[in-house]
Amino acid sequence: MLPTLAPDTTADDARAALESAGWQEVGTGDWARVLASPDDTLAARVTPFDPAFRLFADACLAGPPNPFLVRVDDVVPLRHRGYVVVMERLHPADEGRARDLVASLGIPSGSDPTPPGDPTPPGGASGALADHPDVVDLRRRIEGLLADGAARYRLWGGADIRPGNILQAADGGLRLTDPVFVHGPTVVESIRDGRADLLTDFTRADLEDFLRIPACVPGPDTDALRRALDELVLDGER
Repeated sequence: MLPTLAPDTTADDARAALESAGWQEVGTGDWARVLASPDDTLAARVTPFDPAFRLFADACLAGPPNPFLVRVDDVVPLRHRGYVVVMERLHPADEGRARDLVASLGIPSGSDPTPPGDPTPPGGASGALADHPDVVDLRRRIEGLLADGAARYRLWGGADIRPGNILQAADGGLRLTDPVFVHGPTVVESIRDGRADLLTDFTRADLEDFLRIPACVPGPDTDALRRALDELVLDGER
């Protein structure tokens, strides 16, 4: 059902191939676009660059199933570090149920004032599902992802666990998706301000592809960032 995508396919060309095969775009985020399969049972998340979601998708593939975790079927590599994640089709969840799962996990978002190295807020989880074995397992796995991301990326943002990132499967089950992030605004600021010292985790190709994510809308601002990137001397280029 998924068209064949060569490893040097760009994210834009991948989306075009999916649309030609009958997939339809159903959502756009800061980092990726999502298309639904013709039978509406699968989704394809297409991005030119998103290292945080790649960590998450790989962990979903490697770990055992969890009923509160989105089912990932495959990660298809594209040009450079772009990729397509093939996963179950999800829909918006009931907000009250989503809020309860967020509270049950007890992991604050990266913008919350939590002490470094402490992924759980004071008092811990408080939702009705806090002690559910599958929620306990999911909490442990997300905390592992947070530690892995923080060790890999200087501009790691942390957790992004909020009701909007809790979706619902066809059977009504709640699914956590997109729970961690690299801090994109700081990547933008670092390119703009010539802060190569903050961008040492990324190659020039990574940053060029970053400027192609949906949040980097084509226009004067993104053009200015591309010029700033051209002038930037990155680690290893001296």
